[in-house]
Amino acid sequence: MEHTSERLTGLSAQGALAAISRNLERTAVQEASAVEKRFAHIKEKASLLARRMLREAGCSDLLEAVLTTDEAVRLYRESVSEAVKTPLFGNVNHAEEPFFFRQGKRFDRLYLCKCIAEAAGTHDLKSMIPLVLGGLSELPYGREKRVAFLRNRQASRAFERFAKYLGGVSAVYEDNFQNACESVYTGEATYAVIPIASTSDGRLNSFYRLMEKYELNIVLSCDVDSDDGESSTTFALVYRDRVYIPTQGTPLLECKITFERISDLADLADAAEYFGATLESVEALPLLFSGRAGAFDMIFGLSGADCAGLFSYLALEYPQAAAVGIYDRTERGPS
Repeated sequence: MEHTSERLTGLSAQGALAAISRNLERTAVQEASAVEKRFAHIKEKASLLARRMLREAGCSDLLEAVLTTDEAVRLYRESVSEAVKTPLFGNVNHAEEPFFFRQGKRFDRLYLCKCIAEAAGTHDLKSMIPLVLGGLSELPYGREKRVAFLRNRQASRAFERFAKYLGGVSAVYEDNFQNACESVYTGEATYAVIPIASTSDGRLNSFYRLMEKYELNIVLSCDVDSDDGESSTTFALVYRDRVYIPTQGTPLLECKITFERISDLADLADAAEYFGATLESVEALPLLFSGRAGAFDMIFGLSGADCAGLFSYLALEYPQAAAVGIYDRTERGPS
């Protein structure tokens, strides 16, 4: 049965507000029915896209096609580039139409990426990491593992936090963090412990530059409180190759991304929430480091997230994003 709006003539202000609320509820029910039909159409679209992506990318695994090939990005971009050609709102609301449909298209894209990821079947995080990062190496076994770091209280606590996940490591003390990184690069040490962020200074770009210089990758991270408890420093365990060490902590995705519009940050924050991830930090990158304006370092917490959906969304919507690493932030330990 079709509902009609309640008349407001002769009602008190309170009664009119109550009637308006009931009218809005009825409208919401009507809208939900239309949106569910839209869901069904988008799901059909995702199924067709998935088959084309597999065929044109020449992959046997859909998620591999989505996360690693230009063909998948091209097909996706073609499918979402359709524009509404005629005005759908009346003259009185014509000015609201662009923003209204931008929000609707944003959700359509989120749902489309989710459906494409679902069509790929079940993948655990570890199986997806090589697709995002471009491969994983084996952990070093069968030889003494040495960890280089500057000898101070916070770095020593970080070493202790990391050591329990590495098995059979010894400490190597260096005069500075650059020497620690260089010792990993030359093979004198297996890992190094360096600071990468602090609550007082944010992202420590100089240490990220050290990692780039010595071709090192983050393996684990942890937050270590200062002696007075007023601040904390994030330390990273770095290694020459990309490896993944699961812990009881929080898996993180760190990536660099350049936005054409700063407002796209809001889209990506919404996407993280939609896929069940947390946006842990957003740091603007200086031109000296990124080479371009509008570049950001973003870290997403992946505990309980739909990782396949989030990774697919990032790959298809932001192919310019570059993964810095996927690694665990270990649980906080005693100071």
